[in-house]
Parts: sequence; structure tokens; C-alpha cells
Amino acid sequence: MSDKNSTVIDGFIFENEAEAVQAAKEAEGIKHIKSKMEMDNPEMVLQIYNKIIQQQLFETAVGFAYLKDLQDYLISVPYVAKDAVLPIPVRHKALEISIRKKMKIPVKTVCEKPKKVVEKRDAGYRMKYRVTLFLAVIMAVSMAGMFIITASSNNLNILNYENKIIDKYAGWEKQLQEREEAVKMREKELGITYGE
Repeated sequence: MSDKNSTVIDGFIFENEAEAVQAAKEAEGIKHIKSKMEMDNPEMVLQIYNKIIQQQLFETAVGFAYLKDLQDYLISVPYVAKDAVLPIPVRHKALEISIRKKMKIPVKTVCEKPKKVVEKRDAGYRMKYRVTLFLAVIMAVSMAGMFIITASSNNLNILNYENKIIDKYAGWEKQLQEREEAVKMREKELGITYGE
């Protein structure tokens, strides 16, 4: 029943080598997910299941079988809302390609996104990048300007407060010494002496 070109992965026979490779990758991914996922936590299982569906991680029967098992489990849990469990979208690339070949429709349209859509998306990202870059440059220049103004300002601020306070206390100390000297001179003139 199986050809030399067919490959068996997780109980499924794949005649297309590319699909077999993809199925093997999906089988490895499923093993990894199973090792990390706690099946006794339906909330976590639901989140992971929905994320896998939204990202369309699985394309082969191996992945779809695993998704169906998760879907059946989630539907059986009474407190998980049935509408929260997303349906499984099924696309079979090899089948689509063979049908398109028979109908003489170009195959590349199945696998590739139309150029206009890709170009629009790229143009959108370029525009967002440019705006973000422009705003980042303005912010950097503004911050540099604020630091320059702060560093060159005579007002007391966090950058120069220590020097200002030291200068102020040094001035007070000098004034106190001058006054003390003046008081001692005046006492000497008046002949006032203290028992020393």
C-alpha cells in the first residue's frame, strides 16, 4: 500500500516529501507543547489552543489531529465557553496545488501572497518606521538640549547643587572667621580677657 517515496509520521502516510518534512516538524512541536502544557489547567490549554489556531502553526494531518484532540478536550470541560474554542481552519496546500495544476491555474498564487498586498504591507511598515525614527530623533535632540541647558544654568539643580552648597558654606565659614577676628581685636582694644 505504501510507496518507496511515502513517509509515515505519527500514523499518517505522506507521499509528498515537503509535507512529510512539515509533519515531522509539527510532531516535534507537539512534543514540545505537550511537555510544557498543563492539561489540568483548561484556561491555559484554551489560550495555547487559540494561539495555535490564530497563528496557523499546523498545516498537516499530524497537527490537525492534535488540534482536534485539544478541541475535544476543551469542549468536554463544562466551564469553558463553547464559543471561546475556535474552529480549526483546514488548508491542504498539496491538494490545492494539484487541483490548480489540473485546472491550469498558476500554482504560485496558492503559496504566495499577491504582490500588491505585500507591497502595501511593506509600505505601511516603512511609513511607521519613518515616523517612529523621526520621533526618536526629535526626542533625543530634545533630551540633549535639556541636559545642555541644565548643565550651563546658574540655578540650583541636581547637577550643580553640591558645588553651590559647598561654595555657600565656604563663604559662611570665611565670614565667621572674619567676625571672630574682629571680635578678638575689639576685646583686645577694650582689655577684655577671659580666663584661659
